[in-house]
Amino acid sequence: MVNENVLVKDKHRKKKKFSKWLLIVIIIGVILAAVFFIGFFLREPVNQITIENPLKNIVFSNTNEAGEVNKEAAIEQGITEFNKDYIIYLLASLGTNNLHKSYAGHGPAKINLIIDDETWNAQINKGLSVNPQAIQDPDLIIKMSKQTAVEALLSSNIQGYLKSSVGNGNTKLELVAGKIELASKGYLSMYSQLTGEEIQVE
Repeated sequence: MVNENVLVKDKHRKKKKFSKWLLIVIIIGVILAAVFFIGFFLREPVNQITIENPLKNIVFSNTNEAGEVNKEAAIEQGITEFNKDYIIYLLASLGTNNLHKSYAGHGPAKINLIIDDETWNAQINKGLSVNPQAIQDPDLIIKMSKQTAVEALLSSNIQGYLKSSVGNGNTKLELVAGKIELASKGYLSMYSQLTGEEIQVE
């Protein structure tokens, strides 16, 4: 009889221990789920850039009553009036929305654009910042003519046009940063879409 009482007590003790552990696991799970959902809804949005094509008014002013666009005149006017808005629109079309500050501590994404004899820089951190000067230690250098840039903006598929331009050598991409740094800033998809090549991170 004495032995039976001891066994009954041990059974209840095990059930109580199991219940306590189960309750702790459930509470931790609820807390983690709550933190996840709060973080999801309060997180900062991905860099979303919504802008109007800067050549819209130029195209409109070079369209006749029949709806035909004088493309040569539009290109010439676009080259003459080339400005910061063109750079921003090009970068947005190239997928800079997917670039960000490095997760590995390498700082913001940095690009130098050499367009004819002008050098512009773009930094992507919590948004896109574009300035008319070179930046030190860029991740990527893009070189093209103003004519190529304007023709890309006039095309129905800017990314497709620039991919062809990279393929025929009219636009040049030079990777400056290391592959791990480029990957940590989100360049992989942008580079592969423009070149058709993958950056192999070792």
